[in-house]
Amino acid sequence: MAEKVEFTRTPYNVSYRTSDGELKKIRRVPPAKLHDLEPEDVVTISQKRSDNWDSGQEVRIVGVNKRQPNTLWVEGADGRRTFLTYSDVRSKPKSAGEAAFAEDISERQRDPIGSDYLLWP
Repeated sequence: MAEKVEFTRTPYNVSYRTSDGELKKIRRVPPAKLHDLEPEDVVTISQKRSDNWDSGQEVRIVGVNKRQPNTLWVEGADGRRTFLTYSDVRSKPKSAGEAAFAEDISERQRDPIGSDYLLWP
């Protein structure tokens, strides 16, 4: 069983060269982790990503990047791997209380006219 990965929002510096050859340095801060998924968890893909990654397919989380914690590295049953965002997968609830809470949240987020991008979080 994999150990829990700790995430911090510690800023880090990135150096790169522009097309003019000038060296630039910028400071970045990782985004907040918006899920509780960990490596070795088994999740179900909720939205079809391609012919190889269909909705309803169960995949195993291989890793979560510390600098992009909302992007999951997943592996299918056939051994192929890809990256998915946390919103493209569903995890199994660990208890009855979590299942009821997840159902309540999904019901509140459902938009009757299909304009999800207009809703506030």
